[in-house]
Amino acid sequence: MDELRRRRARVSRALADFDAATIATTHEFCLQMLDGLGILGDREPHATIVEHLTDLTREVTTDLYLRRYAANGAPPMSYDEALDVANQAVEAVHARLVPAGLGSDDPSGSSERVRFASAVREEVERRKRAANLFTYDDMLTRLRDALADPEYGPAAAERLRQRYRIVMVDEFQDTDPVQWEILRRAFHQHCMLILIGDPKQAIYAFRGADVFSYLDAMDQADQVRSLVVNRRSDQALVDALDVLMGDAALRR
Repeated sequence: MDELRRRRARVSRALADFDAATIATTHEFCLQMLDGLGILGDREPHATIVEHLTDLTREVTTDLYLRRYAANGAPPMSYDEALDVANQAVEAVHARLVPAGLGSDDPSGSSERVRFASAVREEVERRKRAANLFTYDDMLTRLRDALADPEYGPAAAERLRQRYRIVMVDEFQDTDPVQWEILRRAFHQHCMLILIGDPKQAIYAFRGADVFSYLDAMDQADQVRSLVVNRRSDQALVDALDVLMGDAALRR
C-alpha cells in the first residue's frame, strides 16, 4: 500500500506540474535559451527574424563576382553558376565546404568555387549582422557557439542545467549535428536526457538532419531501450491492411 500511495502521489504531482513544462521546437528552445543567457548569448534583442537570405546572397554574389572576375576575360564560372554555389553555401551554412587545400592551378575549378563560397558566407554574415538580421540557423549556431566558447561556455551550460532537470527530445532521428552538439554540451551526463527516435522514420535530411548524430547519441547513451510491440494498431487492423494492401507494390 505504501508503494501504491507513492505512485499515486507522483502521478498527482506530475499532473499538477505539467503546465510548467517547456514544450517547444528546437528553434524555439534555442531562442528562449539565448534570451535567457543575456550577455553570455550572442543575440541582438531587436533583430529582425528572417526565414531566407536570398536577396542578400544575390547582392553579395553580384558584388564579389564583379570584384573577383570583372577584369578576367575568362571567369572560372558563369554568374548563374556562382549564384547557385553561393545559395547552396549560405542555405547549408553548417556544411563543410570541400575540397580544401587544392592549389590555384586546380584544373577542375573546384578550389576556386570553395574559395568563392567561403567569401560569400563571410560577407553575408557581416552584412547580416550590420543590418541586424537574425535567421533560424542563427538560433542554433549562436547557442552552440555560446556553449562551445572556452571562456564563457561552462557558465552558459550551467545556466541551462539549473533550469532543466529532465530534457526529452522527440523525433530525434531528425536532429542535425548542431542540434545534437547543443544537447550534448548542455545536458549529456549532467541531467536526465531522454532521446526518442527511429532512424527508419527520418525525413528531414534536406534540412541537414544527419543519421550520424543519431548513431553518435546511441554510442554515448547510458541506456538504450527499444519498443518491441507495436502500440499504434491492433491485430484486427493489421490483418485488414494486409488484405487491402497485400498485392500492392511501391513504385517511383
